[in-house]
Amino acid sequence: MDLVDKNLRELAKTLFSANYRYIDEEQTFRGKSKKIWKFDALILDNGGKFGVFIRDWKREISITQIRQLHKACKDVEDIEGGVMICSKSSEFSEKYGKNNGIQVLDRGQLISKLRMQFY
Repeated sequence: MDLVDKNLRELAKTLFSANYRYIDEEQTFRGKSKKIWKFDALILDNGGKFGVFIRDWKREISITQIRQLHKACKDVEDIEGGVMICSKSSEFSEKYGKNNGIQVLDRGQLISKLRMQFY
């Protein structure tokens, strides 16, 4: 199967599992605020945990979703940062994420990183 035919979950798993321990299942945590947060996946790196939100939408990711991931990462003590996987991103959303410790990767960026890694 060609990379362009894979869904976002498969692309993220392929990219991150090559270098990190990648848990590809929903993870639920209770934050300091007592709110329940659900991450679509987790990336484990030398004892650190990074929460992953995967949003396979036909439109650009909204700042609201990046804010939610940022809040979740700040609220859950074990989570050090976050990765937003989305179909489409904008320069503004990527910059906003970067300023708040969230890496934003869209489908094109995932495929590009995978091609550089494996070809």
